[in-house]
Amino acid sequence: MKSAPILLLAAFAASAQNSDLGLLAGISGPSSQTITGTQVKISGSVGASAQINYAMQLKEVSAGRLYLELPLLIGARASGTNITPGTVITGSVQTGIYFTPGVRFNFTLHPRVSFYAMGGVGLASFDENQTTISKGTVAVNTGWSTSFAGAFGGGLDFRLTRLISLRAELRDFVSRAGLGLTDGRNHPVFGFGMGFHW
Repeated sequence: MKSAPILLLAAFAASAQNSDLGLLAGISGPSSQTITGTQVKISGSVGASAQINYAMQLKEVSAGRLYLELPLLIGARASGTNITPGTVITGSVQTGIYFTPGVRFNFTLHPRVSFYAMGGVGLASFDENQTTISKGTVAVNTGWSTSFAGAFGGGLDFRLTRLISLRAELRDFVSRAGLGLTDGRNHPVFGFGMGFHW
């Protein structure tokens, strides 16, 4: 009878390693641009993102593992533009929330290293606050829009231990055009963080 708990623990250990939780953060920029000619245009921007991603293993083959993943990413970008003569100053803050469930396949390159490719479909919501100052007038525009979105990308997972890994990825979110102040386009996001496996 004493062997029953040991068998239960062994069965649990054998079924482990079929889920993981990724916590990633990223930064884009800062970037700046200066254009001269009849007008001088100076612009700059900086952005940041945070992602939480739960994945459940569906199948394992000799080449790697197939996962169902549920990624949730929140990103924000601040930008500003100064145009002279006439002195038009524009500043905006954009926030994007992406939820694109899909599949991920981890290709096993080494027992500790795997490359993965992913794709999914879901929703993207955008909020933008824009302020324009020109010739003594101040105009403020705000907009919030939601659209269907797709996501695809790839990454690298490096196991530090059986339960923890370092992870880096590039994920591109694609939304339709016409989302109010924030036009639909590609939204590439680079993230780096940790993966927790059980």
